[in-house]
Amino acid sequence: MKLDNKNLEKLSDFKGYLDNDRVSDLFDVFGIKFAAGNWCAGDFVDRFATEGYNEGLSSDILDQIPRVAAAKIEGIEFHDNIFLDDKGNINEDIITEVLEALDEYGLTPTNMNTNLWGIPKWKLGGVTNPNKKIREDAIETLYNA
Repeated sequence: MKLDNKNLEKLSDFKGYLDNDRVSDLFDVFGIKFAAGNWCAGDFVDRFATEGYNEGLSSDILDQIPRVAAAKIEGIEFHDNIFLDDKGNINEDIITEVLEALDEYGLTPTNMNTNLWGIPKWKLGGVTNPNKKIREDAIETLYNA
């Protein structure tokens, strides 16, 4: 973020509600970098709508990446489970495809969240679980991310 007296004088140019290009202008003037999670460009599944709120909108990571870029967001965060197969092994093919898509759309990966909450195995915690084996699995999951 770029802050100096000259920039701060420009702050008054950004009064009120900002949308679309005005947000991008604000970010440019003040050197603000912004990232969003890939899930922000999905079908918005939650416990109330387990099939998602936007029928027909794909939550595949390769469909989400262009939507994040279209929103003029420069960075993207991920969940580790996107890159794992059904057995929890790293899927090198999807990693390659995602890296190619990031390059194509000019996005920077900024964060890797580990999903130690959305799987029943972690219901009593991951690294704080009372079961030693589950704690060890959680630590291994964190290292793999």
